[in-house]
This record gives sequence, structure tokens and C-alpha cells, in this order.
Amino acid sequence: MKTIARAYAAALSSGRTSLQETPPPENELAWQARWFSGACGRTFTTTDGRPLEVTDFGEWNREAGPDFARACIRLDGEERHGAIEVDLDAAGWEQHRHATNADYENVALHVIVQRPARRHFSRTASHREVPQICLADHPGSAAEWEPQAPSRPGRCLAPLRTLSPASLAELLTVAARRRLERKSQILAAMITAHGEDHALYEALAVTLGYKNNQLPFRLLAQRVPARLAATPRGEALLFGLAGFLEKPEPPAGLARQQAAVLWRNWWKQRAAHQHGILGRQAWQLSGVRPANHPLRRLGALVAVARRWKTVRPALESGQFSRLQQTLGNLEHPFWSHHSTFHSPRRPTPLALLGTDRIREIYANLMLPFALVRGVEPAGWQDLPAGPPNATLRVVAARLFGGTLPTALPRKLFVHQGLLQIYADFCLRDHGECARCQFPGLVGRLPA
Repeated sequence: MKTIARAYAAALSSGRTSLQETPPPENELAWQARWFSGACGRTFTTTDGRPLEVTDFGEWNREAGPDFARACIRLDGEERHGAIEVDLDAAGWEQHRHATNADYENVALHVIVQRPARRHFSRTASHREVPQICLADHPGSAAEWEPQAPSRPGRCLAPLRTLSPASLAELLTVAARRRLERKSQILAAMITAHGEDHALYEALAVTLGYKNNQLPFRLLAQRVPARLAATPRGEALLFGLAGFLEKPEPPAGLARQQAAVLWRNWWKQRAAHQHGILGRQAWQLSGVRPANHPLRRLGALVAVARRWKTVRPALESGQFSRLQQTLGNLEHPFWSHHSTFHSPRRPTPLALLGTDRIREIYANLMLPFALVRGVEPAGWQDLPAGPPNATLRVVAARLFGGTLPTALPRKLFVHQGLLQIYADFCLRDHGECARCQFPGLVGRLPA
């Protein structure tokens, strides 16, 4: 196993497109959410070479002006309090007219994502220079940008066919462990930025967003913490900020009553939060099973918040059975029986979180949290896998030319390992497999 782990690490470190050369997504809101989560780190070097530390990420600004208010940084040995602005490009400061806008006078830090072709200075209306950091210059901001690689066989198909099931299982174990460790590093950064309680709540909310709606769920969790989400006011804030209470079609029956309760709590807060309301374009609703509709998932998040004193110990336990019992028994008086405001009421309640989703929470949150706490998770390789998702079907096409080999054990670690190989190699190779080191890695393993 150690030999395979060393070979895997060597393949990653050579002959691959650098993360810093990979273009980031053109989504400023996604970068703002990622920055605020702490995933980009908190120690940086400014564009003029000075060490800088973010001591407080502040809070999302609910009004016009910079992205984050009441933040704190340490620069040149002194603390500076103020706002933080995040832009994809350094030129955005001038293009968005921040330099002449009095609302940006107290900005303490300008965060830019892309490395600029030439130096841009960020200045306020009083001609004060604002310190800059560029995330492209810091490894902590690295990520896989491509959402999906082509669904066709790769160059690794031939060597994988000759690999024994035992060697393939060992390779996938190494890759799964790497995935677990990477997720624990991200979670640790979130905990450093906002504390364990909020980091766990935000990470759990992201898993409720599935693949296509992770960003809006992250934003909502950042803006409505668990303690607030557990209250009627917080529940209304979640649905209101999600944009699901904007010009709603009047539902009938019990749904009308539920919508009315949410609206009565929302309209009093709407004016103060209108800059944070998500548009419908933020949500991916096509192809979503009714039981997995974001409305139901928001209801599940409310149920999680209301039982947080039970949910958090279950996450800390490291036991899948306890997690399944806790999350599988979550209830909501309305969303346990409805998919949307306009769906018919189910006569029997439907679980807010099914076994497959709880398994994902176990793999993506509970196991990484155990590593953060210095606890080696036991039995994680024995947990059965759920059905393959869309990404795994693409992985199967690239690595095996079709479906997953029947010789592979139907275990969670197999799926996790395949997803990590996909992330480490398929998503980061931009030369049609020509420079990918994975086929060579597989070819060196015992057949």
C-alpha cells in the first residue's frame, strides 16, 4: 500500500498542468463564498510583498457596498478593521467605480482572483491605497475548475484492463484516503476561520445542495447560521434569501398556510436583506427528483438546525449507524409531506434525508472531521456504496470504457477513490490525455 501511495504522489507531482495555469470559473459570487468559508486560507502575501493575515472574515454585507463588512486584518504588525472586497480581476475596482464610491472608503483589503497582466492599484475616493492580495499566487486557492471531463475512454483504459482486482482495490484505497485527507484540510481551514460549530453546519448544508446547488446552499448557510435557522424568523430568512418567496403563486390548502407563515416573517426583514436575495438563475432545478427539490432540502436544513444539539454529537461520534439514525429521523411538519408548495400532500411522510444522502454526509463530512480531530476513522472501508451518480458514470466511461468492473467491491471507498482519480488526473489534463501520468502509474503496478 505504501508503495502505491508513493507512486501516486509521484505521478501527481510530475508532468501535469499546474493548478496556477488553470483558469478559474467566471463566477464572482462562488469565489466570494469560497473566500468567506476560509477555504482560501488566512495568511497571504500582498501584491507588494508584505505578509498579511486575516484575523476576522467579518460578515456578509446586507447593504450596498463591499462584499464583507466588519472584517479585520493584520498588516505591518498592526490590526486594521474595515471591509473586504472580492473581485475576479484587479481592474474590477475601477470598472465598478469603487474608487469614487464613498461606500468603499473603509475597505481594508481588496482580494483579486486572477493574476493581472499589469499592476493595478486599488484606491479609495480619498486616494488611500487599499492593500491587495491575489489568490492565484497562493496554493490554498487551488481547485479543480473543469466541471466535467469528456465522457469517453482515456489512455488509461488499456493498462487498467491488465491490472488485477487486488491491485486496483489497493490503488482505489490510496486515492480514497487522499480524498479524505484533502476534505479534512478544507474543513480544518473552515474551522480556523469560523469555529467548529459553523464549519460543520455549513459543510452539511453544502451536501444538501447535491452537485448542482452546492453554491446557493453554502451562501444560505453563511448568511443564516444554525442558531438563527432554528427559529421561525430564520426559517423565513432562508426561504426568502433563496428567492423562493419572490412573487410566489398562491398555493392551496396546507401549503397556503405554510407560505403565509413564511411570508409574515419574511416581509419584515426583506428590505434589510434585499441585496442578498438569490435569483432563480442561481438554482439548478431541471433534472432534479421531486423528493430532492431544493425547497425540501431547505426544509431539511431547518430540521437540522432545530436539532443541532443532537446532530452535532452524531457527527462527532464517527459512527455511521448513529448518524443514520439521527439524520434519518429528522422531520418537518410541512416538508416531510411535500416536495414543493404546489405538490400534493403525501399521506405518509417521506424521509427528509435518505440513506444515500446520509452516506454522502458520512464520507464528505464525518470522516474528514474525524481526521481534523486526530482520530483515525474505523471501518470506513467496509461501508457499502450507493448507486453511481452522473460523475461516476463519466469516470467509468473514461477509465473502463463503460460500466464499473463487476470485480470491484461495491464499497463506498471504491467510489471515493474513483472520484479522486478523476479530480487528480482527468479534470486537470488539458491535452487529451497526452501528458497525463495516470496511465504510467497504472502500468508500473503489479498486474
